[in-house]
Amino acid sequence: MMLRISSNCLFFIFFCENINAQSNIPEDPFAQVSSIKPSPYDHDIDLLAYYQNNQVNNNHLFNPDLVEFNSETQMAIFDWQANAHWKNNLQGKSRVILQSDKNTVETNTNAKVLEANLTWTSEDYSWQWQVGRIKTQWSNGFNWSLTNLLKPYRDRPYIDLDDPVQQKGWDMINVRYTKNKWFYQFVIAEFNNETHKNKQQYTARVGYQGINDYSLIIHKQPSQDLDFAVSFNRLINDAITFKMEYSFLHQREQQTSSLFSGIQKNRWQKYLLGSAFTSESGSNYRLEYLNTAHGFSKSEWQIITDNSTQANTNISNNQGSTEDYNYLSAALNSLNYGQLRQNYLYFIYTSALSNNLWQYRQSLQLNIDDNSQLHRLEFLKSWNNHLTSRLQLELFNGCNNCEYGLNPNENSIRLVLNWAF
Repeated sequence: MMLRISSNCLFFIFFCENINAQSNIPEDPFAQVSSIKPSPYDHDIDLLAYYQNNQVNNNHLFNPDLVEFNSETQMAIFDWQANAHWKNNLQGKSRVILQSDKNTVETNTNAKVLEANLTWTSEDYSWQWQVGRIKTQWSNGFNWSLTNLLKPYRDRPYIDLDDPVQQKGWDMINVRYTKNKWFYQFVIAEFNNETHKNKQQYTARVGYQGINDYSLIIHKQPSQDLDFAVSFNRLINDAITFKMEYSFLHQREQQTSSLFSGIQKNRWQKYLLGSAFTSESGSNYRLEYLNTAHGFSKSEWQIITDNSTQANTNISNNQGSTEDYNYLSAALNSLNYGQLRQNYLYFIYTSALSNNLWQYRQSLQLNIDDNSQLHRLEFLKSWNNHLTSRLQLELFNGCNNCEYGLNPNENSIRLVLNWAF
């Protein structure tokens, strides 16, 4: 996460009437306010850059010094967001980035369209139609997103919000109807993977917004039974909130066919419980528990550990077969597909913003099943109306066959600068 301050370039047209100098009627100092017309166009430009240095772990259970990970990474992003308005109920939005990445191995530069859509709203705001590339955010979890069901989707163990790929939208048609505190939403979105090219997926969403917020999501993807998810959010008082999410899917997030054999289930569920507290001074505390059947059970993890240990030993002794190399490659890829195990705890503390615009965040992700940990410390600072910065340290701690002990980085440090025009 990062602190961003954006400034809009707004253009105003003022229409003023000439006032007769000899008139006895005093000039109204507020008369001009009613004649201000909003600009039909505005845009934001952000420049983001970061440098990260990693203490890499090139030799561990899944990687007996076969893959060399990046010891440093640099990224620069030119981020342009534009909004256009026609009349009162039609608007367009676009977000385009130019990104340059450089790491130990290669340098890449490319442009991406993260969002580009048109939105029509009825005069009473009850109907909303959207078409184009849209970024949806349906989850209310602090660290894990269970109700963002659009596929293909990877809920990684630790999400890098500086990576703009995490913010790319879907090509879709989105219809939403609001009646009192209830809303009803229907989405037709793109679906592209190796099996289903140029197919569509469908999502229906219904919810209630009040002191208690509820939502139900039903999702259909090609050649798959219906998936669904529910969320609940309650404001206990001015300082405490409680939230819950649950999802029921027919496809496991982890790819297991190359790791072990056996009968595979076709029903996978996960849920989270979370609470947040904000003190009178402005400090914020958040705690969240995640249980996911998509991760490996104790018996499954024992099989993976035993097979990886044998393959690692064979390769280290120059006796490795093709099967040994393929197995460790599949085990290493499992780090990208989501949680490796089934029970997790997340805690984050955020300090109040100081008078000098400093802020401190510290978070912990704990794998309860193997006791491995990811610690993240962040120092944020707003230097002026345009420049913000973040210094981030990540520390991975765990045994040789524990999730965070298997991470390619043992620790890393990142400096992020954001300039908003």
